[in-house]
Amino acid sequence: MKEKKVDFYKEKDVLGQEKPIVFGKSDVNTHEEKQIRSKIDHSAKFELPSIKTRYFSMLIDVIVILVVSLGISTLFEKIGTVPDYIRGLTFLIVVILYEPILVSTWCTIGQLVTNIRVRKFQSPDHRIWFFSAIMRLFIKILLGWISFITITFNDNRRAIHDFVAGSIVIVPK
Repeated sequence: MKEKKVDFYKEKDVLGQEKPIVFGKSDVNTHEEKQIRSKIDHSAKFELPSIKTRYFSMLIDVIVILVVSLGISTLFEKIGTVPDYIRGLTFLIVVILYEPILVSTWCTIGQLVTNIRVRKFQSPDHRIWFFSAIMRLFIKILLGWISFITITFNDNRRAIHDFVAGSIVIVPK
């Protein structure tokens, strides 16, 4: 009985059938295109803020969130007895929605003061979507200052939360 020789160099589909050769776009081209897109360098076209500027912007936003929360707390005291879970829920809503709503529509107070904006990486002329802004915020909160380490190691000064959300922080001209 003759053994069948198996050619491992030919591509096979799920059922073990050989895939036909298709001319035109292949997986190699799309992989190369993805690499080219990921190597976009916005530093030549836009001014990119330093880690110090981004940290200062975030610090201003934290102060604004605390002031808004204290204002709401004072309002609750004037209303009367408000359950603690309502106070806690209100604080969480302010913390979670402040940045995503403002980033996806305009900019936060800290970004306004430091003159930086969060935009889509692929098209910096457009704002990021609300759900991308929420994802960006959760990664930023989850990783904390560790997320900012990558800013110094890439040409576009993107933090980990920027990579996840597909965003870039620029200085508008």
